[in-house]
Amino acid sequence: MDRSLFEQLDKYLFNPSSVAVVGASDMPGKWGFNIINRLLETKDERKIYAINDKRPEVHGLKTYKTVRDVPDAVDFAVIAIPFTDVPTVMEDCVAKGVKAGLIVSAGLGETGEEGAKLEQEMVAIARKGGMRFAGPNCMGHLNTGVNFYTTAFFEPVKRGNLGIVAQSGGFAGHIMHCGMEMGVGFSKVISSGNEADLHLEDYIEYLAQDPETKVIGAYVEGFREGRRFLEIARETTRKKPIIVMKVGRTSAGAKAARSHTGALSGSDIISDVALKQAGVIRVDEIEELFDIAAALLRQPLPKGRRIGILTGGGGHGVVATDACARLGLEIADLSKSTIEKLDQVLPPRWPHANPVDTVAVPFVTYPCLWPIMEDENVDAVLAVASIGSSTWWRKAGYLPIAMPSHLRDEAMRWMDLIEAEEIENLDIAIERMEQHQKPIIITGMMMTPELKDAAVFKKLEEIGLLVYPTPERAAKALAHLCWYSEYLRQTGSLE
Repeated sequence: MDRSLFEQLDKYLFNPSSVAVVGASDMPGKWGFNIINRLLETKDERKIYAINDKRPEVHGLKTYKTVRDVPDAVDFAVIAIPFTDVPTVMEDCVAKGVKAGLIVSAGLGETGEEGAKLEQEMVAIARKGGMRFAGPNCMGHLNTGVNFYTTAFFEPVKRGNLGIVAQSGGFAGHIMHCGMEMGVGFSKVISSGNEADLHLEDYIEYLAQDPETKVIGAYVEGFREGRRFLEIARETTRKKPIIVMKVGRTSAGAKAARSHTGALSGSDIISDVALKQAGVIRVDEIEELFDIAAALLRQPLPKGRRIGILTGGGGHGVVATDACARLGLEIADLSKSTIEKLDQVLPPRWPHANPVDTVAVPFVTYPCLWPIMEDENVDAVLAVASIGSSTWWRKAGYLPIAMPSHLRDEAMRWMDLIEAEEIENLDIAIERMEQHQKPIIITGMMMTPELKDAAVFKKLEEIGLLVYPTPERAAKALAHLCWYSEYLRQTGSLE
């Protein structure tokens, strides 16, 4: 990306000093109402100007009939008016010297030839003044680093290092909601809409250079510059992961994509092969995108596919083993030394093999985890129904309800100590994870709201370790980690 374009997007699209809202409104439910309300909630030192030719005041702000009438400079304009009036507003923006814009208005390229012509007219007007814009037919964008939101109908999200581009406004909202549910934070999110001017490829290239973004995710209906995308991806993935949810796998899905944003969705088989060759991780579901994004943001990349499984129950271990084997992961052969160390912790009835089943012996997770991590035959650990067990015992009713109160009080004090010890062990686990460069993927706990609020799981969220709801999802995230690690090693990008 030309450095000047990166700086234009960085300064004016994602962090403008002044914003004009064309179509600002006092009427709840209108786009102009929600957008300006959101901007005023998060404005900090940013100047907000309301553009409305019918009302003298909106949200307590003096209104201006056009962008030209604003007495000060305007960096960025968000346009939420009927599509037929957009070209005139674009002329006003260019005359005012606006550097970037976002067009919410729909009814353009996605509707057919006439709408596409109107989009081309808007692009031509913008080009005259060096203005770049997102949309039309999009639902806004955000930059958590500077608390800047034009997303009208979604709550502010957690700050983090995942950057998202979505060729669907509604699905961008779904992505943000899923991220909040899973505890993953965002750097920047943009709904790209019809991409009349700025394309998916521009945003990917921008995020590749953005220091706040460590992992890039994209919801893709079609590529307007497919060859350029692959060139950008091939260069980017060697230093920053790209995860793509590419839809339109079926002919019916491809047709739906064309009617939605006018996107061109090519052969799915060709897309699949090309994305892999460029180092892009392709996923099928939004949860899968976050599963692997969370792992990439916090976990080291494994050196191989040999997995050590630590489980609190035999059934969990079997399910996890099947899940790993189906995905081409290897169940590691534990060294003699590791088995000897585990013999000192576990009773003789434990299986003496991988998976390491703690045979329902409570509170031995970490004494078993350490030797598995140290084993040279193990590249990654899948912890199933083991990490977090102190909270599970305390919160899930394993202490008898009918226990005399004085004994129950003593038991709860003991559980407090066990839980505190596990929190300390989590810090040690992170240190050893980094020391041995081996990821620890956690799953197998039924996460009730009560458990999510418990100290151990708050600690896991704080340190960025996701608790996967099923062994299958955990294994799939681990398989993606292994594949990406292999790709980087094959390209010489990772020693």
